[in-house]
Amino acid sequence: MTLDRPRVTSLALGLFGVAVALLALGCESFAPSTAGPFTSSLPAPASGPPSLGIDWARVASVDRPINNEATVAPDYPGNHPILRIQGQATMSDIVGLSGGGFVAVGYAPPDWVPVSWTSSNGSDWTIHSIEPSAFTFPVSLAVGPTGTLSAVGRSGHMPVAWTSTDGAVWDRHSVPVLGDDGVAERMTAVTAGPHGFVAGGSVGPELFERRARFWSSADGVTWTPVPDDPIAFTNAEVRAITPFEDGFVAVGIVGTAQDHTGAVAWTSPDGVTWTRIDDPAFDGGEAVAIVRAPFGGLVAVGSQVDRRMALAWTSPDGRTWIRAPGESSRQHEGGFAWMTDVVAIDDIVIGVGTVQGLQRGTAMSWVSRDGVSWERSNTHPVQEGAEFYAIAPGGPGALVVGAFGAPDSYVPEVWISPGR
Repeated sequence: MTLDRPRVTSLALGLFGVAVALLALGCESFAPSTAGPFTSSLPAPASGPPSLGIDWARVASVDRPINNEATVAPDYPGNHPILRIQGQATMSDIVGLSGGGFVAVGYAPPDWVPVSWTSSNGSDWTIHSIEPSAFTFPVSLAVGPTGTLSAVGRSGHMPVAWTSTDGAVWDRHSVPVLGDDGVAERMTAVTAGPHGFVAGGSVGPELFERRARFWSSADGVTWTPVPDDPIAFTNAEVRAITPFEDGFVAVGIVGTAQDHTGAVAWTSPDGVTWTRIDDPAFDGGEAVAIVRAPFGGLVAVGSQVDRRMALAWTSPDGRTWIRAPGESSRQHEGGFAWMTDVVAIDDIVIGVGTVQGLQRGTAMSWVSRDGVSWERSNTHPVQEGAEFYAIAPGGPGALVVGAFGAPDSYVPEVWISPGR
């Protein structure tokens, strides 16, 4: 892959989700987004001043890689052409830096190499190569107490971590595993506490049952795996971790990789010893993101396992959970709705995700002041045919990384919501 700096300044062209990255390999043709019949159930943009978490605009420019030409692949063995759109990549996660600026990480086809983006102002984004290793996916990012960036993910069937001081130059670090039988282990989440980093993930094949994994590190360089727990870690995968009080709370999914049956939580006083929480409120749901709420306790978000409704849960302590009652704002008539990330800003929490009808999605956000009732964002043209993946405070309101063009093509894009 050659990294270059043509800018995405108008209609951006999307982003690869992890599952699509592993399975689709960019093999479908791209067509411009058009308003489908499902759009009638979405709220129209309201008049008046823009509101934090409710209104969104594309940022000025985002670098994209030069990795595919919009031509027939010369080695394609099939009977119909493949249109490969230039500039496809995944922005998996985004963080703001304490000294100002932002960093995002992700990966780019056709070889699935890891890349990062940096921005000093949230508006202009520059792409960087992390390393040339193929089939390597950074999926989660955190800033440590000393300002060190830690990204985690997988390379082939092994977990891997990277550190950086600026988001542009990265050092790779091997991560020890507990098994030696060649079964894949992967890091899927990382967070930072006062004493370093805690990461989570799973061990198991791409399909069928997995077991949760946790690791800890003082500096993001040297990682120690948490010993396997046959009770706490069975049939689960960690999706998100947050510091809480003097310890950590994690959430994830239960069930096989292709058939999720519910969500799960864990609590830990130190990132090493974990207690599993199988609350009935998690039945039939997927919890994929968690945040300490400004109004007290915790908020986790995700969706029903069939994605017919975006879901939210609240907890005072990480040990007991209440599922927010269903409401029309988190549903999409005749289609799907799900959240992928959540963040706390001032006195609100903002969840981001997607609603989808027949084919293409519409990037969506939800705002809540209690974690129970959620107001859905306005729908501007820049959200049509797009998906929101991860959110960070700043810019001065909030920034989201996501995609335009799914499910056929994914090229990175960034959106901004105004501050108050």
